[in-house]
Amino acid sequence: MVEPILDYDSFFEGAKNALLELDTLSTEEERLTLEGERIAKAIETEKKNTSDRIADTTSKRLKEITSTYDAEIKKAEEAKKTLEAKRGKAKNKKINERIEDETKDLRDHIAATKTEIKNEMKRDGIPNFCDTGVYYTLYFPHKFIDFINIILTVVVVFLAIPVAIYKMIPQHKPIYLPFIYFAIVLLVGGLYIIIGNLTKARHRDSLLKIRAMRDTIDNDGKRINLITKEINNDSADEKYDLSSYDLEIEDADAKLQAINEKRRVAVNEFENNTKKIIADEIMENSGERINNLNKELEINKQSLGNITGRRSEINLTISDKYESYLGRDFLRTDKIEALQKLIRDKDAANISDAIDLYQSKIGKK
Repeated sequence: MVEPILDYDSFFEGAKNALLELDTLSTEEERLTLEGERIAKAIETEKKNTSDRIADTTSKRLKEITSTYDAEIKKAEEAKKTLEAKRGKAKNKKINERIEDETKDLRDHIAATKTEIKNEMKRDGIPNFCDTGVYYTLYFPHKFIDFINIILTVVVVFLAIPVAIYKMIPQHKPIYLPFIYFAIVLLVGGLYIIIGNLTKARHRDSLLKIRAMRDTIDNDGKRINLITKEINNDSADEKYDLSSYDLEIEDADAKLQAINEKRRVAVNEFENNTKKIIADEIMENSGERINNLNKELEINKQSLGNITGRRSEINLTISDKYESYLGRDFLRTDKIEALQKLIRDKDAANISDAIDLYQSKIGKK
C-alpha cells in the first residue's frame, strides 16, 4: 500500500540516493561480469597451454627415444645386409667354381675340337671364313634353324634390299625393278657360286668333317648350359660350406631382434608410465596458477551474486517506493532535483503539480 508523502525533501533525497546506489551497483555488476569472463578465459587458456605443453613434451621425448633406437636398428640392418651380400658373393664364387669344375672336361673337349678344326683347315688350305655359322647355313644346311635362316636371308636379299635400292633411286619408276632384281640375282648368285666352287667343291670332305666337329662343339655347349642351369637351380647350400657366414648372419639377426624388442619395451614403458609422470609434473606446475584463478573466479561469483542481489533489491525498491509517484520518465537525479526545487520554492504544492509545471516549462522552451 502506497503511503502519503509527508516530507518531500526526504522523499526526493531518498529517491536520489536510491538511484545513485543503483547506478553504482550496476556499474560494479558490469565490472564484475567482465572480470569474471576474463578470469574464466584465463583459466581455459591456462588449461589449453598445459594440455599443449603435455602433448608437445611427451611427443618430443618419445621421438627422442625412438630415434635413438631407430638409428641403432638401421645400423644393425645394414650390418646384416652386408653379411648377406658377402654370403651371396661367396656362394656365387663357389657356384662358379663348381660349374667350372663340372664342365671342365666339356670345355677342354671344345678347346681340343677347335684346335683340331684349325689344324684341319690349315692342312687342307680352307679359308677362315668357312669356319662360320653363316657359311655352313648357306652351303651345308642340316638343322631346322638353318632352313629358317636361309628363308630369312632370301627375304632380305631378294625383297628388302631391292625395295630399299628402288626407294633410294631419284624419280624411281616400276621399270627399274626388273633390272634391280636381275643385278642382285646376278651379283649374289654369282658370288654364291664362286665361293661354293672355291670351297665346297674343292674341300667337301674336310668341310663335312669340320661340320661334324662344329656340331660336337654345339652339343658340348648345350650340355654346359644344362649343367650350369641345374647348378644355379640347386637350392641346397650345404656343399658350398657357408656355415661361417650363416652364423654371422644369425648373430646379426639376433642383435637386430634384441634392439627391436628393447625399442618395444621402451615405448611401452614410456606410454604406460613415463608419459603419465611427465603429464603430472606439468600439471603440478600449472595447477597452482589454475587453483588461484579458480579461487579468484569463485570470489568474483560471490561478489557478483551479492551485487546483483542488492541491485535487484534497490531496483524493486525504486519501483515500489518512487516510480509510482514520479513515473519512469522522472527517475533521473536531474529531473528529481528540478521537481524538488519547484516544491521547495513553493512553486508547486505536490509532486503532480511539480511534474505538470516542469513539463509546461519544458514545453515552452
